[in-house]
Amino acid sequence: MYKEKLPNHCPPQMALENESIVLYRIFQRNKLNDHEFIPYNRLYPDNQRFQQLCEAFAVSFFLSYDHALQKYQEILRKNKKMGSFIAKLKLAPGIGKLTINVHTGHCNLWWYEHVKIDSEVKLLEITTL
Repeated sequence: MYKEKLPNHCPPQMALENESIVLYRIFQRNKLNDHEFIPYNRLYPDNQRFQQLCEAFAVSFFLSYDHALQKYQEILRKNKKMGSFIAKLKLAPGIGKLTINVHTGHCNLWWYEHVKIDSEVKLLEITTL
């Protein structure tokens, strides 16, 4: 059902199937491809915590450009770099389960296994950081 083999009780019960929605994501490069959507559990396979943590199996998005920029700046203050671009994306409905934290503007999406990024995620705009 999901792209990843998820831990128990994942995604959380509060996660809802996504509707068509516009979200933002920090990208490494300035084009849309599968490599921009790799969850932490796959990016860091040797990190045991990420192999147990439900959120590590999701892909992070943000409700607004400002929320994404705020996270980018927070990461920079820790002397790390997360990417070089903020992408504005339109997600097709029914491609996964989504949680939204309205206070931080952070969203987690657990992809369904059938999802094809190039046809179900549309790049609307990309901004260099």
